[in-house]
Amino acid sequence: MLQPLGRGQIKEFEQTITKHQEYTARFPNIVKEINYLHQKVRMIAFLEYVFAQGKDERSISFSDIMKVCQVPEEAVELVVMKTMALELVRGSIDEIDKKVNIDWILPRYLNKGHLEVLAGQMQQWEEKTEMTIGIIEEGG
Repeated sequence: MLQPLGRGQIKEFEQTITKHQEYTARFPNIVKEINYLHQKVRMIAFLEYVFAQGKDERSISFSDIMKVCQVPEEAVELVVMKTMALELVRGSIDEIDKKVNIDWILPRYLNKGHLEVLAGQMQQWEEKTEMTIGIIEEGG
């Protein structure tokens, strides 16, 4: 249960809860906090999605957040506001264009998947830098 929760894997988390319902029913604290755990897995899914986006691609539509967090449109702002209130991300919510603009995300532990994302982002940054240098050299 903890692994899918910590990775923001909503479907796997909910399957685990359903599969082990009899076992978890023995722990009143889990039963009492199950709604909080459902919120938490959605916040982590949102964080994982933001982390995977490039620095220049952190303007995220409500529809993307709905898909990633598996929530209806009216719950998107709640998920985002909770992550902002916990200072896990910084940014703004544009209700008119239905977008969330993320300026900063709290660094987390880095697993192999995170390192692969970072390596890809570094490669993109290197390519953009080389292209910019080429443009400057041609113009100068």
